[in-house]
Amino acid sequence: MLIEKFEGGPIWTTGYLVYDSMSLDGIVIDVPLWTSENMYRRISEMGIKIKSIVATHGHWDHIGEMGKLKSLVQSTVVAHKADEWMMGDPNGMVIAPPEKIEPVHVDIRVVDGSRLEAGSLRFDVIHTPGHSAGSICIYEENEKILFTGDTLFAGSIGRTDLPTGSFEEIVQSISTKIMMLPEDVRIFPGHGRDSTLMQERTENQFVQMMFAEK
Repeated sequence: MLIEKFEGGPIWTTGYLVYDSMSLDGIVIDVPLWTSENMYRRISEMGIKIKSIVATHGHWDHIGEMGKLKSLVQSTVVAHKADEWMMGDPNGMVIAPPEKIEPVHVDIRVVDGSRLEAGSLRFDVIHTPGHSAGSICIYEENEKILFTGDTLFAGSIGRTDLPTGSFEEIVQSISTKIMMLPEDVRIFPGHGRDSTLMQERTENQFVQMMFAEK
């Protein structure tokens, strides 16, 4: 698996181009503002065949240029149905985007346990509500790689004060779904640096509090 990061937008949101080095089949996970042209340039240079464009959740900073990239690569958009309404009306959020964002049509609605494939890569969808009702994480078990969106960050967790957010749900999602994975799983979040679950278990005060309360 090869992973390339693309940061963009006013709060430095991260999108990922993830692909199989042998077949050059791949997926895109989130497309922040000001990243679609660079993503498309790289996809074209490498000859990568994009099997799906995945939204970890429906907030505008993660889907800002998803519609543009979809048109360029002629792929399908994948998201959880609970966040589909946000993607259809990204300009109507509580916190307004810095520029008008094109609504994104969801082609494939996933649930907990859905699987996406790209060459030899197998991506399992883990539904992790809390930051939003439709937040998902994407896990490649063989590579031990987890894309966490805005559910879990290096040293922090996602905010829960936006529409459909829930502190109780994000605690449940992290403690019973994410932290149950092997400690050497590497996480790639929607903002900030990558980390491992072992690091977050030992260094993330929010995670430590979750387990201290059990």
